[in-house]
Amino acid sequence: MRLAFLTILMCVASVASVQAQTKITKDAANAYYQNCLSQSAEGITDQSKEYLCACTAAKMMERMYVEDVQAMALQNEQGRKALNYMLVKVYAPCMNYPAKDHYYNNCITNPQTKTLSKNPQGLCKCMSDQVAQYLGNSGPEIFEDILKRNPNITDPMSALTDDPKFQKFAQSKLLACVGM
Repeated sequence: MRLAFLTILMCVASVASVQAQTKITKDAANAYYQNCLSQSAEGITDQSKEYLCACTAAKMMERMYVEDVQAMALQNEQGRKALNYMLVKVYAPCMNYPAKDHYYNNCITNPQTKTLSKNPQGLCKCMSDQVAQYLGNSGPEIFEDILKRNPNITDPMSALTDDPKFQKFAQSKLLACVGM
């Protein structure tokens, strides 16, 4: 009986050590933040870029482990799963501000916007606010849905702008704001 207990204990200990994961440290998150800030981010303000970088660094510490980051470097199914996890759990909850800038800028620079409203700035602000609010409330679910249709995305903003379903949603918000 004692031998069986020791065998079970050894199995549990070996499983626990395999499953033990290393938390991402504050120093590693800060390094990520600094690297993120140094990247170009066309179409979003510096303030939104700072928010995105700070938010994703914090979410990495909350939701990811060093092993997840290491797995993302693998060019296999495990790496893809880790990347998709990061897109849903780290980036998606942080996309509201950059998306707000992106959709506002696309709206205001579209020549058709002036034909929809005498106040294009108000129209574009209304639409981009609603898109940002929706992402803020439902970002992870939106990205899970996008990943079901396209499991190989790499850029979160392109995933939104290239996704017909999300574009239809953004268009519906624009049209809803026309009457305001």
